[in-house]
Order: sequence, then structure tokens, then C-alpha cells
Amino acid sequence: MKDLLKDFKKLPAIAILMLLAVLMLAACGGGGEKANSDGAGDGKEEPIKLRLNSQIPPSVEGSPTYIAQEVFADMVKERTNGRVEIEIFYNNQLAGQAESLDALARGTIDLQFSPPVAWADKIPEGNWSSMPYAWKSEEHVLHLLRETELGELYDEALAEYGVKTLHYYFSAGAGYLSKSPIEKPEDLKGKVVNSLGLANEFYKATGSGLASIPFADYYEGLLRGTIDVVMFPYYSLETMKLSEVVDYISVPGVNNPSVGIVAVSLKTWEKLPKDLQEIIQEVSLEIEQLGAPASKAFTERGIEYGKEQGVEVVEISDEDYQKFVEISKETYWKKFAEVSDRTKRMVEVVEENLDWEE
Repeated sequence: MKDLLKDFKKLPAIAILMLLAVLMLAACGGGGEKANSDGAGDGKEEPIKLRLNSQIPPSVEGSPTYIAQEVFADMVKERTNGRVEIEIFYNNQLAGQAESLDALARGTIDLQFSPPVAWADKIPEGNWSSMPYAWKSEEHVLHLLRETELGELYDEALAEYGVKTLHYYFSAGAGYLSKSPIEKPEDLKGKVVNSLGLANEFYKATGSGLASIPFADYYEGLLRGTIDVVMFPYYSLETMKLSEVVDYISVPGVNNPSVGIVAVSLKTWEKLPKDLQEIIQEVSLEIEQLGAPASKAFTERGIEYGKEQGVEVVEISDEDYQKFVEISKETYWKKFAEVSDRTKRMVEVVEENLDWEE
């Protein structure tokens, strides 16, 4: 030991200082890395921040879209103990509706809130979400998506584009809001209906005129007579004041309910630890169950609000409803089935479950 100390004293001063510095760094660094890796230490771990791009403005608390976004983000943060935080960017702040799919696939954004039909030009399987008269309730469409091939087939199409389904949301019932009563298919003849995509085939078969204007222009279009009929959620009678420019609504709806999706980029998803993936998937399934009754409530709220404002509710009979279904099969459904083997099977699944009851 004395010899070692003797040799140490012979070292130049600068060398001694460098050696001491190295020893101090080693002492400080070794334990710190281990603490961070096993989650110990000061307990402060930087959260994983995910950005959700939403096509809509902030939702009314308690609404199905509020549950699908804001409640979802809160639950993920809580269940992951703050390890994952979701920040919502409303009104497509991060990417426009047309660009959102590619942005999601590239990982430019992490999550997207959108109706599947908005991406149907690139993922035609998304047209399933606007199939008219294809389901009669939130439970019915959840059965299709979670207990039949329909959801699996759509997931396959999304995955090929680099996107994954997290959960579906329901935007309440959507039916005809019109200037004159729509009780049967013949009532659409000669009326100008706002429409796009495969829905055009359906309305052409009823003898309707077609228009295509943005949702935000519905009030003015109905006020000025540019359009006579829109197929839109009943709650828009209140939220967009459409009760001031329509006189009738028809029930049950064409899409009962309307359906949307919260999707995640596969690039983002594959970077998440497995335990976080499992937690987020569990939360997503819970959100679907929470959203279903909220969707029903908002359907009723929209209809009741319309009544209070003097809008007349037209109840479509079972016989006339079946006429709408048959026209849908011959037009929209048929065209959708012709796209590919996958879409053909999707339509078959819908038809096989058309009479499903809870």
C-alpha cells in the first residue's frame, strides 16, 4: 500500500486531477442509469406525448364525441400513471382532412379522429361506415365491428396503409332533415339532396337531384333553397341551428348511428412498450361502451329539441323502411361490393347480420 501511495505521489498534478475526475464521474453515473432503467430514483419519467388531430371543434361535455376524445385522453393518462399524455388539436390543426391519412401513416401525427368514409378515396373499405340502412343501433354496429369479420377486414385495409384502429365512436343518429316530409323513397324524387361518393348512386335511384356543399354551409343552403334535404345528425338541429331552416325530420335514421374512428399511426404504436399498448387498448374498448349510451342520448336530445322548435317528426313505417333498405342494396351496397373481394365480403357480413337483435 505504501508503494502504491508512493507511486501515486510521483504522478504529475494534472494527471492526478484527471484520474480523480474520472473516478467521481464513474461513482455518480453508475447508480443513476440503473435507477432510471428500473423506474426508481426521483420517480420523474418524461411522459410519452401523443398528438391527436381532430376534424371537429371541442365537443360538448358528455357528448359521444367528447367521450371519444377528451375522456379517452384523460383515461389514458390516468391508467398509465402519467406515462402517456394525449394532446388534442381541434379543427384539423395538424393536417387537413384530405392529408390526415398520409400524415398518420408517416407518423407526422400520432392519432386521428375521423369518419372512415373521409379516407375512402385511398382506403375504399372505409365506405362501410356510410352504408345506408345497414344497422339499427349502437349495439348492432358494435356487434358488426367487434364480433364479425367486418371490423377485421377494415383493420386489414388500415394496416396495409400503416394505420391501426384504436376505437370507434358514435355520433348519434343521422337522418333526413328536410323542407318537406320524407316518409318513403318516392318523397325524395325531385328534391335536391346533399350527397357525395357512393351515396350518389342511392339518391339517383330515388330521382333526387344532387348537390355537394360543405357541412358548414348547410344552414345557408337550406335557407336559400340551394338544397332541400340533408342527411345529418339530429343534434345539428340544435348545435348548427338547422331547426330554423328545416320543417321535418325523418326517423329512424339512415345511419343509426353515424360511426367514426380514432386511429393510431403504426409507426407510433410500434414504438410504445407492450404494457402501454395493452392499457391503451383496454381503455379504447371501454370508451366504445361509454360512447354507446351517450350516442343514444344525443339522438333523443336532437329529436326532442327539434320538436320544441316546431320541427315535425316523420316516422317511417317498417314497410317503407324496407323499401329504403332494398334501394340501398341495389345501389350503394352493390357498388361497394364491386370494389374488391374484401369489400364484397364486408357487404355479405352486413347482410348476414341485418336482422341482428341484442
